[in-house]
Amino acid sequence: MLYRYGMRALCSPVRSASPSAPMVALGIGLALICGPLAGCKPLDQRTFNPAAGKPPKPYIPPAPPAHVTPPLVEIIAGTTPDTWQAAVTKATRAALARKPSVLFTVTAVVRAQGDALAQGAAMAHLVDTDAQAVAATIIAAGAPAAQVQMTAMPDPGVQHDVTRVYIR
Repeated sequence: MLYRYGMRALCSPVRSASPSAPMVALGIGLALICGPLAGCKPLDQRTFNPAAGKPPKPYIPPAPPAHVTPPLVEIIAGTTPDTWQAAVTKATRAALARKPSVLFTVTAVVRAQGDALAQGAAMAHLVDTDAQAVAATIIAAGAPAAQVQMTAMPDPGVQHDVTRVYIR
């Protein structure tokens, strides 16, 4: 039945030479829509998360503030020995009673000077005058000489040259 009404006309390979108006409009519409999209980046996991696929960067927390241990004794340079000897002796005996293997660190701290030579001379003078006398008092109070060490250092934060005794 279909053959009678023109099935042959529908299936024939011969077509008209000019495209129909709806086909032209469809082609123009596709060109207008797909043209701008051709320059777009395709959607992928980085569209919504720019860090996706990259190795993680570990969070390194800042260092905690240094815990400043207060000295056992602090003596301002130039103080007479009879002023501080009793306090150093008492503190030494108390530290040894609490921990017999305690380490005494006698530190000569000088103000920061202009150049390294002046700082070195100031540290040597403070060690010769005050720090050695403090170390001798600690040894006389009962600490073995092997448990007493001496250091010297400049510190821009001090007002006066001082001798400090730390324990560990």
